[in-house]
Amino acid sequence: MENIVIKALKVTQPIGNFYCGVIDAKTLSEITYSDVRRLSDDGSRELDDFIGIQRPLNETRVKQINKYVTSIDATFPNSIIISINENSASWCEKTSEFTIAYETDDDKRHLAKILDGQHRIAGFDSANRVFLDEEDAKKDFELLVTIFVDADISTQANIFATVNLAQTKVNRSLVYDLESLAISRSPEKTAHDVAVLLNNKAGPFYKRIKRLGVATPDVENELLTQAAFVQNLLKLITHDEKSDRNYYLAKSKGGKLASGATLEKVGIEDFAKYPFRKSFIKDKDSVIAANINHFFTAVETLWPNTWDKANKRSALNKTIGFIALMRILRNILQEISKLEGVDEDRIITSDEFYEMLDGGALDENEFETIDPTSKTVKVIYDMVYENLALEL
Repeated sequence: MENIVIKALKVTQPIGNFYCGVIDAKTLSEITYSDVRRLSDDGSRELDDFIGIQRPLNETRVKQINKYVTSIDATFPNSIIISINENSASWCEKTSEFTIAYETDDDKRHLAKILDGQHRIAGFDSANRVFLDEEDAKKDFELLVTIFVDADISTQANIFATVNLAQTKVNRSLVYDLESLAISRSPEKTAHDVAVLLNNKAGPFYKRIKRLGVATPDVENELLTQAAFVQNLLKLITHDEKSDRNYYLAKSKGGKLASGATLEKVGIEDFAKYPFRKSFIKDKDSVIAANINHFFTAVETLWPNTWDKANKRSALNKTIGFIALMRILRNILQEISKLEGVDEDRIITSDEFYEMLDGGALDENEFETIDPTSKTVKVIYDMVYENLALEL
């Protein structure tokens, strides 16, 4: 008989007793399994009987977690919830120790059913985990675990449903706004700082951005969320904002960087996709902000009525228009880089942007004839692109 012993606390609530303890991720991964909801395979087709309680594993999410757990400041402070059969569990009140017993390796793999946290556990799977270095591979990542003993299937399902239905998704604009508190540099922090600067500065974005994703009291017609602004600016800076963030965070803490971790330097061939990359790497956030401001100042000058945030009929001044225009900005910066080379200090004036945008064939009233749906982003993009006064 083999034992796994963990320190724990006994908790009593209306649902009954359960135990809260600490266990390393490797061990938890070895003893747990997911009970995915599926059609029963008992040979009878008279009734469509479904068994299991979990959602199917989302491999994309698993990969994201797998990557996250190797970051410099990775943390999972919330508990993973499991259920164990009473024959495999014992509790010692005197020592506050919870013991999980098993006889064979096959028994070990089926000791605990996951009620909540299957993606986190899968993300820690040692077969998939990418370590920072050999030293890191020896370290344990401790996790909080909540253990129910011999919970019936109804209780298990109730716990799963309650935990997941009660969760409220955090507003992404709030997440980006909290980047202002970050101690180190990151693409998200840069994009947030640019959004705040332009929202508070007289110009094309003045009082136009919902900082927290919801309307600001006493401010009318905030047509863009901070999330929309930041996400579309990030596309012009990086293809992997999390790796960039980890690089700067490790550097600020003076710790060892992940093996091979560097800030990717873009060449002329990559500049087309990430035209602000070099400015970001060189800490030239002011250049990024100036170019964004000058480009949209030209938009506002060229199409003043439909960029006016009070114009409710216009599609240009809404999120779909912003997305389309950011794609146009990428095209223009790509062309300039081809002609002049990549220059992190290059600030294009509003007049220069105006000349490039003004092909003379687009009547701004056309922006009022477009339905403001996500499908019409390309419609707006094509209209502006075809009106450009330069060949791309």
